[in-house]
Amino acid sequence: MRDAAPARPAARPDTALSAAARDQAAVTLARATAFLRTQIDRPWLDQCWDDGDRLVRSRVIGNWIGELDRLLHVLLDAAADHAGQPVRAHQRNTGSKLVTFCAEASWGVERLAGMARARATFRYTQGAARRADVRGGSHMTVGWSGPGGTLRRFTLGERIHLGSRALLEVCDLYDELAAQVVRVPSVKTEGAGHQGI
Repeated sequence: MRDAAPARPAARPDTALSAAARDQAAVTLARATAFLRTQIDRPWLDQCWDDGDRLVRSRVIGNWIGELDRLLHVLLDAAADHAGQPVRAHQRNTGSKLVTFCAEASWGVERLAGMARARATFRYTQGAARRADVRGGSHMTVGWSGPGGTLRRFTLGERIHLGSRALLEVCDLYDELAAQVVRVPSVKTEGAGHQGI
């Protein structure tokens, strides 16, 4: 019986293909934020919601936030692949993945954590703040600014609201993070190209 040949290291994906995947993911996220920018003028965003409207409108906003997060996550995977950095499929937290891949964008982690809390609140409790920032806490911070420019905080039980100005800020957040992720340079591997022969 012959000995099995030693396993060869996995070849790095073609740089042009990985750049195309990264760029397509960035375009898709940009399309999503562009679409949401068209929704900013919808009067229902800034109106008080009655109980009949609350279920549907909360789900819509929760889905918007969830889709932005998913698209940023896809962009991070594609950009990490292009940069030659390992992609951890099990790493589902977008903020953690962002810091691991692009330390320059770490300023956005607290906002992404707030967006995750807001997404869950809109989807599952019709906008009633139920998830405190810390165990036993009395407030929930979301990923957009309140008065004074600090991140908006809601008392548990209070109805959170994402108005047109906040939606614009959310779109800007995801666009800025995407721009930083796309700028991360590719890691050159030793021995690549004709110089390494």
